[in-house]
Amino acid sequence: MILSLPGGVLADRMDRRQLLIITQSLAALLSLTLGLLSSAGQIRVWHIYTVTFLSGAVGIFDAPARTAMIPALVSAEQLASAYALNITWRQIATLGGPFIGGLVISALGISPAYYIDALSFLAVIICLAFMRRQVNPPSVQKESPLQSVRAGFNFIRENSVILGLMSMDTCVQFFGAYRSMMPAFARDILGTGPSGLGALLGVPALGALAGSGIVLAAGNPRRKGQLIIGVTLVYTIGLICFALSRSLALSLLIVFCLGLVDAIGETLRDTLVQLTTPDHMRGRVKSFDQVFMSAGTYVGHAQMGTAATFLGVPGALVLGGCLGSAAVLMVGKFARSLRRLDR
Repeated sequence: MILSLPGGVLADRMDRRQLLIITQSLAALLSLTLGLLSSAGQIRVWHIYTVTFLSGAVGIFDAPARTAMIPALVSAEQLASAYALNITWRQIATLGGPFIGGLVISALGISPAYYIDALSFLAVIICLAFMRRQVNPPSVQKESPLQSVRAGFNFIRENSVILGLMSMDTCVQFFGAYRSMMPAFARDILGTGPSGLGALLGVPALGALAGSGIVLAAGNPRRKGQLIIGVTLVYTIGLICFALSRSLALSLLIVFCLGLVDAIGETLRDTLVQLTTPDHMRGRVKSFDQVFMSAGTYVGHAQMGTAATFLGVPGALVLGGCLGSAAVLMVGKFARSLRRLDR
């Protein structure tokens, strides 16, 4: 989170394709390092922690450039479909990655798994090498890093559409951090074990696949602002329904729907933010988005735990859903430009 803002500045200063090649190369190097340490029998716990931290830092520099690069590769009409495909492949990786990794480890061992992971980045680097350069205007490159960050902040503050979207999403992340409550909810409320918990944690990814499929089928829907407000409100109401459920089957259906509407909202939100942001500002806008999202999520986990201490897990989830719904309705009321946007 600390490095998010410099990552956005870099994404708006240099060739984004080149920046992605650098981040992917560093990610490959980290996997290769773990493979070599494992082969030598010298791997230690602190190695894992260090590589995990560095991988997170690389990802923070990677995300703004990756997100800002997509609008330059497709037309505005295709942008929603492009972000939907991005979510689709991300969820496929989330679901399939651990399974494939387990098969590789069981068949070949841990070290070869790291080597294969490092090699997989090569395919991404080759694809990036064949893409056209993406360099922003010299005026952006002449700014100091602090001036660039300040310019990004001022742009968000003055753009009521983007400010409304970020405010709404941060509030929902803060009040609706339900995943942190999942182990206690599965054990104490639903009376299920590890298999049930695993299903509750995995099914939202299947819902996200379905949600991105719906966006792909819809193409480029109009009035994205109203749609985002609507699906986000459905999400917060879904949290209340989940809190009141006492059936594992019903809970699985609800979290599937949560994943579905969350994916639709995320896709439309990313699309709308990029459509209303000039190209030379997209990296910084994405980096601020990362800061707000991360802060909302991490602090949200803490407040959810505190609320559960006093109200119980279901009570904390109901309260979070109610406050999240109120936040969505407030943004919908006061962010008129978002509600009336016809894009």
